[in-house]
Amino acid sequence: MICKIRWFFLLFTIFLTPQKFVSAQDFLLHEVNYEEANQVALGNVMDELSQEQGFYFSYQSSLIDLDETVSVPSYEGQVADFLRLLLGEDFEFKEHDKYVIIKYAPGKLDVDLIEGNKRSMLKGKVRDLHSGEAVPFASVYERNTMVSSLSDQNGDFELKYKMQPDDLVWLTVSKEEYRDTSFVILPSVDVGLRDKSRKLRFYPEDGAVEAMENSALGRLFIGFRQRVQRLNLGGFFAESPMQVSLTPGLSSQGVFNSQMINNFSLNILGGYTAGVEGLEIAGIFNINQKDVKAFQVAGIFNMTGGDVDGFQASGIHNFVYGKVNGFQVGGIYNHVKGEVNGGQVAGIYNFSQGSSDIQIAGLFNKTDQANVLQIAGLSNRADRSTGAFQIAGLNNYSQGEVSYQIAGLVNKAEHVSGVQLAGLINIAKSSDYPIGLINLIEDGRKSLAVGIDETGIGQITFRSGGRKLYGIVGLGMRELSERMYGLDLGFGLHVLDKKKLLMDFEFVNRQTTDFSEFSNNTSFFRLIPAYKLGDRLSIMGGPSIGFTVFDKNWEYPSPGYVLAGRTTKNGRYALHAGFYAGVAYSL
Repeated sequence: MICKIRWFFLLFTIFLTPQKFVSAQDFLLHEVNYEEANQVALGNVMDELSQEQGFYFSYQSSLIDLDETVSVPSYEGQVADFLRLLLGEDFEFKEHDKYVIIKYAPGKLDVDLIEGNKRSMLKGKVRDLHSGEAVPFASVYERNTMVSSLSDQNGDFELKYKMQPDDLVWLTVSKEEYRDTSFVILPSVDVGLRDKSRKLRFYPEDGAVEAMENSALGRLFIGFRQRVQRLNLGGFFAESPMQVSLTPGLSSQGVFNSQMINNFSLNILGGYTAGVEGLEIAGIFNINQKDVKAFQVAGIFNMTGGDVDGFQASGIHNFVYGKVNGFQVGGIYNHVKGEVNGGQVAGIYNFSQGSSDIQIAGLFNKTDQANVLQIAGLSNRADRSTGAFQIAGLNNYSQGEVSYQIAGLVNKAEHVSGVQLAGLINIAKSSDYPIGLINLIEDGRKSLAVGIDETGIGQITFRSGGRKLYGIVGLGMRELSERMYGLDLGFGLHVLDKKKLLMDFEFVNRQTTDFSEFSNNTSFFRLIPAYKLGDRLSIMGGPSIGFTVFDKNWEYPSPGYVLAGRTTKNGRYALHAGFYAGVAYSL
């Protein structure tokens, strides 16, 4: 006949504090003196208490309204009693390290133990202490072995473990919105306490784990039992040397696996653990509530609720809700919600919501702040920058300062301290050395000029750039023996910039054609002095040297003064001296 075996254990209806979850600080026992205050914000009272006593509060953000106004009477006594006065009797207070943890726990638990082998198995039922009703999905675990179970719909549980005959059995029951209940089952002979407890840790809730569990991958791979375990245990974790999982929940640590921080973790298909400090390997995926330190690799994806310190690699995807201090490699995609102090390499896309040191991607990089380097096959974007180097096949964008930008099409930045090189357009508030056809620099120069050179082609030329380098785009036409059209592309350097006198050096490449029979190519080197006639108008003129490759059917004379020439079966070549003259209007 089943009988209650309460005669061989000592029941403590206490919380986790007697289990060495409390540090030597004993903040809750500290004395506090508080003067009467009327209509003050609850958050201000808690901040004042926290600063005075030297601890931090930890609680779910939805639990307490910090903006609520309260009236607090004069008080002299312990911190724990002051918090009960402030928040009410429905809250439980625990402490760990420098944290005072606030938990909404209006309910109290009771446990009925049913006869079993107390050295290897316990059976029991979890009830509500006041109503006597069964409590489903409560976490029941033995503290020394870290073996865990969940009560079923009827409140029943079964816990299997291995203990020595003279070992104490420390049993803890936790449930969301209930106060934690712990008790010890004493051995029949030796009642001396043995301290075989594992090292326990506390991490304050920051919402990252909940967001991870509610993500598409989290909903798919994290089971109900692991979610309930996290809610029940509320930020407490234990250390373990190793674990092996087939899938989340099917592991050497059972459902308690999600609360264990391991030195070595092997997930044959996938696993859900508290974290790893050493090595974690998975055939498909690794999911961690908190931090990953040292080395982690997965065939498909890694998802980390805390920080990564070390190296993380996956065949497809890495997602980190904290920050990365080290190196991250993803076959397709890396996503970090915090900062990256190190590097990200991805086949397609890197994304960091904080700052990033180095990002290298096959297509796209995006970060809040680029610190050192971004390289992408198509596009780089940094909402802020501290002097990074951006290289992209298509375009670069930064709202802060960058050192260099190189893009096949467009660069845009606030301030560029070095060279800005683009195949088409550079845009910046300040950039002294832009190299592009069109350079829209706020503190630079832009002008529209009408000019002519020794070829007889009249040109309309747009010059744009910074205080040193500028780009040149021009269109021209001549009406002589043959109507020819010209397209000028090039760049220039401001050599002299005085109040009235300017001096520029330019390299221009011109393609001339009649769109039917002839096509010539000329490269010019020009030294062009200019004199300002006013704030916007200036006249310019100076010598040039050109090198022309004529069409093989071209029969007309070479332009300018021919310095050297040669004719072959493929066409005629000429090196010639000449001039450039024009009028410019500053925009």
